[in-house]
Amino acid sequence: MKNILKNERGNIAIFVLGLLTINMVLFVFVLNLGSVFATKEKSSTIAQQASMVATSVYYEEVQRVIEEYEDETLEGALQAFFEDFDEKVSDRKQSLTNSGQYSGWSVKEIEIEAFDQVLNEELHEPLVRNKLRDLLSSEAVENKVIQRVRHAITSNGGLLEDAQLKVDQNKFHVKASNEFKSTTLEGVIDSFKENVFQSSSGPKIDFLEEVWTGSTTIDLE
Repeated sequence: MKNILKNERGNIAIFVLGLLTINMVLFVFVLNLGSVFATKEKSSTIAQQASMVATSVYYEEVQRVIEEYEDETLEGALQAFFEDFDEKVSDRKQSLTNSGQYSGWSVKEIEIEAFDQVLNEELHEPLVRNKLRDLLSSEAVENKVIQRVRHAITSNGGLLEDAQLKVDQNKFHVKASNEFKSTTLEGVIDSFKENVFQSSSGPKIDFLEEVWTGSTTIDLE
């Protein structure tokens, strides 16, 4: 009888231990699954912010080269291709801000849209379009965008390994990743690491592909 009771107790202990192990495995699995989704979301945010940075920096560089051409060169002063450009952008920005169509837009998004609209109107003139292409052909402009995108990724905790910046359909597209580290269960679930990639694109720049002279796919590593 004692042996029977011992066997039953042993079986119960094994059964309880088995249930606890299964529960632990399920807990770790759910924990890892949640971590994967969190990592994926962070990677998406990193890519989204980096693509917006690329767009903003490019507009800043366009504005800079226009201003330097108008203010610092004799040709710019005489030809006045971009006469009153800043004033036109400022007026358009105010107009968009007051428009209900853009009520949900951020200040930065409205600023980019205003700049884009005015510049596209200016580019209808072949001389203006050709001059802008010449001004933006410098590698320094494209390198500035690339370096700022790299910084945006790393400063937000992302990785540059296999990260890419792509110019397609007049948009900057960024592919970036963040590292996922699994939770382990000794003897059951091994530890592993994996880069979780996500991609995002910035707002459309109607003239981007026309004036971007460098490679359309850039490895950021």
